[in-house]
Amino acid sequence: MDRGWYWRLGLVIGVTLLTVWLLVPSYYSLFVLDRADRNNLTLLEERMPKWAPPAKYRINLGLDLQGGIHMVMRVDTKTALQKRSERRGDQIARYINTDKQLGQVTVSTDPEALRLSLTAADPNTMDAIEKEVLATFTDFVKVSRNGATLVLAPDEGQVNRFREESVDQAMLVIRRRIDKWGVAEVDVRKLGTDAIQISLPGRSDPEQAKELVGTTAQLEFRMVDDSTDFFRQSFTQTPPQAGSNITLDSAEGFPQLVGPNREALLAYIQPKAPADRQVLLECIPSATRKGVCDSYRTYLVEKEVPLTGESLTGADANLSQLNEPEVNVSFDAAGAREFELLTEKGTGRRMAIVLDDYVQSAPRINERIGGGRARITMGRSGGRPLDVWLADAQTLALALKAGALPAPVTTGEIRQVGASLGDELIRKGSLAAAVGLLLVIAFMAIYYKLSGLIADIALALNGLLILAGLALFNATLTLPGIAAFALTLGVAVDANVLINERIREELSHGKTVRMAVEQGYDRAFWTIFDAHVTALIAGFILFFTGTGPVRGFATTMIIGLLASLFTSILVTRVFMNYLVHSSKAQTLSV
Repeated sequence: MDRGWYWRLGLVIGVTLLTVWLLVPSYYSLFVLDRADRNNLTLLEERMPKWAPPAKYRINLGLDLQGGIHMVMRVDTKTALQKRSERRGDQIARYINTDKQLGQVTVSTDPEALRLSLTAADPNTMDAIEKEVLATFTDFVKVSRNGATLVLAPDEGQVNRFREESVDQAMLVIRRRIDKWGVAEVDVRKLGTDAIQISLPGRSDPEQAKELVGTTAQLEFRMVDDSTDFFRQSFTQTPPQAGSNITLDSAEGFPQLVGPNREALLAYIQPKAPADRQVLLECIPSATRKGVCDSYRTYLVEKEVPLTGESLTGADANLSQLNEPEVNVSFDAAGAREFELLTEKGTGRRMAIVLDDYVQSAPRINERIGGGRARITMGRSGGRPLDVWLADAQTLALALKAGALPAPVTTGEIRQVGASLGDELIRKGSLAAAVGLLLVIAFMAIYYKLSGLIADIALALNGLLILAGLALFNATLTLPGIAAFALTLGVAVDANVLINERIREELSHGKTVRMAVEQGYDRAFWTIFDAHVTALIAGFILFFTGTGPVRGFATTMIIGLLASLFTSILVTRVFMNYLVHSSKAQTLSV
């Protein structure tokens, strides 16, 4: 055997072992755990052997195969626009009356028309006020002016952009909440212009699902009160109950409480907070399980919210010139002024970045920050690797983006759905698929003899590769996906039939077995390759343009076609070359 055959054999063995390894979580999820615990990633991690891949690499079953919860959430962009106009009116009044001191104006709002009416105490100052307002607050345009009253309305392009971004940001927040609870196969997608469709396979309690998704929260910047000894005094004077595992910690430079149970920690300390303060928690993530909090850390923050994420225009994570992770944020013109005032008053203090009632980060304000841009340095301590710190910075940037431009979200529809096939039909369908596959395997073995058995081995590996690919990409298997699975197995059989027929043709021309095998594979290659590439093009078009079941069909189809190329061209050829070269065969059973 030549050297090339050995590396091909090593590649086939390596891919086979990797395939089996990737299917371990799927096996435990579908055949070891009880059906009710199938979607419990924490329990799955505990039951699997330590050498197995993470639980997230498993085959997820879609709503049509295991049932679950179907929800439609409505994004109330109208209310969000009304509140946005009211806040902008307050900002304009403060800017004119305090910052620029151009005179005194009063602002009234028309919630239905989203209009602001600015009335100057001195009509002679209105020209300067109008010029300054239109130059600074570019998201509003002039509607009319009547003496000392100027009427403004949101720019239509800004309104349309706000509506679209509100839905997109709400989707990010909802997915983040669901991911935090470990629902791996969730399907969150836009429905129409102002709705979000959510599918939670395996969930059986609609009320629990409603509580899980909840409503979108607004990103807030709030000042931390780290000058008092509140947590230390509370811990000393009224110690927590034994067994609560609540401890006093000063890792951040000031006393804080840390505990593994969120509800127990809040129940212990929240009632003790002063009237103008609130206790919020920061999630300390698990080092081994994504989306899981190992424990929680307390922060005492002011109840006043001086700045929200409405004015945030961007957030990006990268490495500084000192090779330290940082998050760069930017604000619009109005937000830049608010942020500058906030940092000027709070220099030397910590500012909590709060999203969904969780403290995402609490950086210290070192100086007044103007210009509408700020840098949050993550720092590096505790011996954590750089990639871990950078991942934390990226998570913070995502949280900032997800919290920007929020809109109220309400539940439009929520219902529990059963598996569309039902257990009996699923069993019958599986039996039919198994019988069909066995008939194909039997036909190949009888008609092509030993070459057919080799094709059957490649076909079995092809099926395992498809399943492993679905698990690797954390794809959800649905009824259309099963159809694509059967389709690609048929394509794999066709490729082997084409190769065997080509070898038969070469043998009929009087060529030796070795030459027939070599030329049979070489001449069939481009025909197989062209057929697979054209099918792959169709699959990618379906994947990038389709949604839901169509995209699931395309995913399975793409993985299956790539697996078919590997098994039909490489795997079967390794076995055929072994038979021909090692035994110096004069005939071939084909």
